[in-house]
Amino acid sequence: MGCIKNAQDAANRARSATSAIVALGSPPPELTVLVADTLHALAPLSKSNAPALCQDATSDPCAKAVDQIDEAASTLVEVLDRWAPYERTK
Repeated sequence: MGCIKNAQDAANRARSATSAIVALGSPPPELTVLVADTLHALAPLSKSNAPALCQDATSDPCAKAVDQIDEAASTLVEVLDRWAPYERTK
């Protein structure tokens, strides 16, 4: 059940992140590719139907949605790692 909740949360957070990034407008030229890659990596998560499909946590569609989010998450992590040079130090 925890895995399903995490998948639902990931889908919702990806939708929020996508909206926030798009709301920023056009990125500086040096970040255009990285922003596009980030949005591309967020897409499978944000388009996931896990929140709706997992109303029945034992269904095959729920299991498939959770698997798709799990697979997409590793790609997203790889893209997010490329943002490291742009992080602010505290």
